[in-house]
Amino acid sequence: MNEWVIAMQARKWMKKNESFLPSWHAYVGVELDLFNEFEKAVTIDTVSERTGYPKDLLTSWVRVGVAVKHLKKRPNERYRSSKARCSALMGDDVSTGVQAILKEMMALHIPTMLKYPEIMRSHERAQFDHERHGEVVAETSALLEHFAIKKIKKMIRNQEVETIVDLGCGHGGYLRKLSAEFPDVKMVGVDINQKVINKARTLSEDYSNIKFEVGDIKTWKPEDDAQVDVILLHNIFHYIHPSERGELLEHLRSYVTKQGLISAITPINESEQGQAFSSAFNSFFVAHSNLFALPTKKELEGISEDCQFDMFDLDPIVKEGSWYTFWLAPSSPVQELRHTKMAGSTEQSLSTETSSELTRTS
Repeated sequence: MNEWVIAMQARKWMKKNESFLPSWHAYVGVELDLFNEFEKAVTIDTVSERTGYPKDLLTSWVRVGVAVKHLKKRPNERYRSSKARCSALMGDDVSTGVQAILKEMMALHIPTMLKYPEIMRSHERAQFDHERHGEVVAETSALLEHFAIKKIKKMIRNQEVETIVDLGCGHGGYLRKLSAEFPDVKMVGVDINQKVINKARTLSEDYSNIKFEVGDIKTWKPEDDAQVDVILLHNIFHYIHPSERGELLEHLRSYVTKQGLISAITPINESEQGQAFSSAFNSFFVAHSNLFALPTKKELEGISEDCQFDMFDLDPIVKEGSWYTFWLAPSSPVQELRHTKMAGSTEQSLSTETSSELTRTS
């Protein structure tokens, strides 16, 4: 291969990497609050003096910002943040959603993916630090759950629900959203991370019907062997070894009521939707010794059937990320599914009926 061809191939790969620059620039800007520093047209010298950040590094960040159109150059060597492109990265309350996504990608996913050759050669996988990164993951999980909140609220309205348990509850945001509409329902959030639970308790002080407990979802059970009407199992499967996922569902079966429901949200591997993202996400998980491969649809159907759960209403809620939501219901007593429509998605609500067969959909 001649040098000209080699150079042209390298040039093409260089151009492909330009798409990384806006994410890097946004991440640095949010972490250092630089978009707010440049909210009004100002010189680099002024911001450097005000923040103490090295002028040469700040200048490099500004130049990238102009190139990716996050910043606009103004007369007299002044620069201003583009409100049209960066409004979510500015203000007193920077969008925690965008911030969490950027932080998880830049602090977790990309460093792990760069270590992939070393991990494959050494056979020594990375270790996910729940204490260090648990809160960031809790924020991103809450973002994804938002897309399923209407669906879950509708199902709860159609059921006689007295208790809800959120396994892997994070900061409890999902329970607070449900509590606002169902203040008389007793709710419990369970998470293995003490720091995450502490923050959840602080954020939920005004919600008398919610309490939080530190616990391992594989062994945790309600007090006094109480039964639970609805269990939220959101973004959990990749923390459970594939060989133990059936055991988890069996454990949940021991305390969900016979008329109860399990709401599940998870990215799915090898799905029709969002293959690029789910494959990359799966690569991140399997690179860790304490995280595991994403489930496939076939696997979910298999363990549901083995554990005698009816799996239904499998819908993508974030297609580009291959995130799906579905319900699990005990196969006994028999229940009849009523089909409803909401927000362009097929929904099915359950009403307890006496029947000889279970109507199954998936």
